[in-house]
Amino acid sequence: VLLALLPYVFTARVDQTPRSVTKETGESLTINCVLRDASYALGSTCWYRKKSGSTNEESISKGGRYVETVNSGSKSFSLRINDLTVEDGGTYRCGVCWCAVTTVRGYAAC
Repeated sequence: VLLALLPYVFTARVDQTPRSVTKETGESLTINCVLRDASYALGSTCWYRKKSGSTNEESISKGGRYVETVNSGSKSFSLRINDLTVEDGGTYRCGVCWCAVTTVRGYAAC
């Protein structure tokens, strides 16, 4: 019996590179991430950006200038941002997203 569907961001250890980079407008940037937690498989991925001068973090929608590559075997994933603009400046963060299904038997990752 399905009682509820609860989305959340799973806080497994994820390493991200590069830590800091400066690019020119029109160039591309690739951000690489690896899930280091051996206990978990790589589920769906999430990308976030906090624009320069802002305190709000926003979710990045994949597609268009934002191209994601995922390698489930090596638990690695990357985001390439093409044709950079001044507005792309900020702090980027990757994460592993999961959903938890509450059932009569407990929680199941999906």
